[in-house]
Amino acid sequence: MVQKNLTHKDAKRVRFDIVVFNFERIISFLENFHRIKNFRPGEDRLLILDCSVNFRAEREKVIEFANSRGWSVGKEIQFVRRRNWGIDQGGRVDYLAGLTRATDLPQYIWQFQEHYLDLNSDWSKWPAISGEVSGRLKEDTIPDNFFLDLDLCERIYEEDPSVAVLYADRAKLGVFRHADGKETFFADGANFSVRTRSAAEAFPENVVDAYQAIYDGTYEWALFMELDLCARLTGEDRLWHDLVTHQQFDSVAALKAREDESGTTLHQSSEPFYGDLFAKYEARLIAVLSERQSWRKIHSFVSLRFVAARSSKTMLTLKRAVASIGLGVVMKRMNHYLTGVLRHH
Repeated sequence: MVQKNLTHKDAKRVRFDIVVFNFERIISFLENFHRIKNFRPGEDRLLILDCSVNFRAEREKVIEFANSRGWSVGKEIQFVRRRNWGIDQGGRVDYLAGLTRATDLPQYIWQFQEHYLDLNSDWSKWPAISGEVSGRLKEDTIPDNFFLDLDLCERIYEEDPSVAVLYADRAKLGVFRHADGKETFFADGANFSVRTRSAAEAFPENVVDAYQAIYDGTYEWALFMELDLCARLTGEDRLWHDLVTHQQFDSVAALKAREDESGTTLHQSSEPFYGDLFAKYEARLIAVLSERQSWRKIHSFVSLRFVAARSSKTMLTLKRAVASIGLGVVMKRMNHYLTGVLRHH
């Protein structure tokens, strides 16, 4: 979990939160900060959620970066240490949880992985052993010759209150087909901007708690999260705006109709096997959401500790501690959630 509140005491009006999820490579973001245009200190906030093992070394790089601009960590830049869980998707859950407690919400959010703006380092490229994509830039990086202009983003949001999501996707907007045939949008790496009001509506506290409750320490969970975060923001009352083409869509049907009219392809399709993977985790999520709030809170709290401990020598200690306070049933229920066989009582 994030170890401190996300609020900024000195902020009067927060326009954008620029949220960066980092693990051991903050330099990838810092050296490409110039790709963000019209960042306004005092009006915009830069928030780095870091789960690095070498936390202090990463923080020193941020301090040097801040000093070179006359900024300071703790004011223009918030550098927050978080528990290392869930890859970048865990960071997104931590940030969303912070939003539910914050008193000075931003109007808009840009959130992305630390290498999203980086088009040069090996972190942003497929390794040499990756077959036909070897050496190619990964799809979760910013398009070539593109800059995030925060003034332009603000103008788009202000001119049309229906715009909920802004994206700049190297591989075009994604379309995910669910096992039941429903189709929703996704952005590669879940790197996108969102209107804070839309985020608050799509991710209330019970959903954020449930995301953590079903965490099982696998990459599959992270894939589900990438798709579900975007799916919950897909709806007829929420426009997705492409910052490259400046086209807007409120549904996959509208996108495909535009393709038919223009004779161009405006989307990419998800891998077919994602349908079954998503359905498995969605069933677990629904089960958690159907529980009483008190149980959901307990599962949310226990989840990270349970996953971290279940394969280690500390599991016995954890079991004894939980049993000592009369919560042994929680351990059984956690096993149910993580294996997807919860029985309702």
